[in-house]
Amino acid sequence: MVYKITEDLFGGENAEQYNVLMQSMKECAKDSEQTFYDYIEETPKTSLVVEIVDKINKLGFKIN
Repeated sequence: MVYKITEDLFGGENAEQYNVLMQSMKECAKDSEQTFYDYIEETPKTSLVVEIVDKINKLGFKIN
């Protein structure tokens, strides 16, 4: 299932990529019941990468 991208903070050439990344990070923070900044600061960086990539994939995008 592909989810709708709701973030629209960025414009320009790579806007879709930036917006998908931002939405993924915000959804990961919500899933862990933390604020965005707490999630970024408190999550081990290796876990952060795995969780964000998994969320991006769940949104229907792939990192090549």
